[in-house]
Amino acid sequence: MSERIQVPLIPDCAPCIMSSLKTLVPLLTSDFEEQAEYFAVAFSLLSEGYEKRIDPAPLSIKIYQELYRKAGANDPYVQIKRESTEAALKALPTIEKKIEPLEGYNLFRACLATAITGNVIDFSTAGHDPDLERLVETFDDILKVGFAIDDSMELWQKLTTSKGNLLFLADNAGEVILDIPLLRFIKDLVWTITFIVKGRPMVNDVTREDIHGTEIEQLVNIADSGAWAHGVPLRFVSEEFLDLVSKSDLVISKGQANIETFPEIQQRTMVETYYITRAKCPHISQAIGAKKGDNVVLKQPKQRNR
Repeated sequence: MSERIQVPLIPDCAPCIMSSLKTLVPLLTSDFEEQAEYFAVAFSLLSEGYEKRIDPAPLSIKIYQELYRKAGANDPYVQIKRESTEAALKALPTIEKKIEPLEGYNLFRACLATAITGNVIDFSTAGHDPDLERLVETFDDILKVGFAIDDSMELWQKLTTSKGNLLFLADNAGEVILDIPLLRFIKDLVWTITFIVKGRPMVNDVTREDIHGTEIEQLVNIADSGAWAHGVPLRFVSEEFLDLVSKSDLVISKGQANIETFPEIQQRTMVETYYITRAKCPHISQAIGAKKGDNVVLKQPKQRNR
């Protein structure tokens, strides 16, 4: 069995988690006294998490869930998600024109670059400030620089030499619009795609409502993880989701939160999985052998040497 990707708690996780709340808390309330109260709750839970040595993903989830409950919030990122979707829809036609002349593996790489461009639309990673006006330029940069971890040829070979059920773990609203070229490419290869969204709004992660009326609905079967959490933690996902994983021949997983949470499920099933992301958190980057700012197409489990 291959070694599982793990992202343990380290000192740097504390300022990162608290810094990310500078986006959430003002969305919950504009009242300074209430904001101070929310931060006090977060600091208390953070301290408890370090005492119990809780890993960063479940610790962050616990803090966010408690603040949502305290504020009675359903989808505080709704306006951010709308603006992100609008920006992606604006950028997509220009990107499509750039990739239209390409064929075969070169087209596939360009579709991957487009999907990674979407992963820049992240409002819950400290130290990362997405520029929604530069998505086309970001795509150009990614296509030029390439992938620091590059298992794209293995994914290409898998997709073009076999058929089956593909589970696509979606990430953020807006980002998913830039997954469309990759979804089209995979569908044209006659794979059946199940597109996994969140069961309930959490940060700017995509839900069914966020993709309603988009082309995505025509390309895939849509299901949700059952989770109210960052990523797809085993503790929070539904049995229906786990059943979909077990019946999948291939998984494509977008974003950092899925890198933190899906490996526990992936190791149990050993389903071939490709993690596609822009590395934004130095700690998560290190866990997968990348650096902050790297573009990543990572296969797990790795093929064993014979």
